[in-house]
Amino acid sequence: MEPLSVATTSAEPGHVIITVSGDLDLATAGFLKAELSRALDPVPSSVDVDLNAVDFCDTSGLSALVSLNTRCVADRIALRFLPSATIRRLLWRTGLSGLLPVG
Repeated sequence: MEPLSVATTSAEPGHVIITVSGDLDLATAGFLKAELSRALDPVPSSVDVDLNAVDFCDTSGLSALVSLNTRCVADRIALRFLPSATIRRLLWRTGLSGLLPVG
């Protein structure tokens, strides 16, 4: 298992880019949720979540992504997930590709 790494940058005012790498699972989902919450304070106008370096994700990881989507909808933050091929397949197979904004 590869440890999870989360980096947050801002390309322009109000736009946050969150780059996630490693394995997203039960052991790392709490850390991801905390980092995502930190990235949304103060509330940005848009967020891109780059998941290109995530090769493994279990239901705990999916739950963290759905939670982020729920918060962004509530706060009217434009959200876009940029998934790896593996994550894209997982979202499609679970039906979440219709719920989560995938770019």
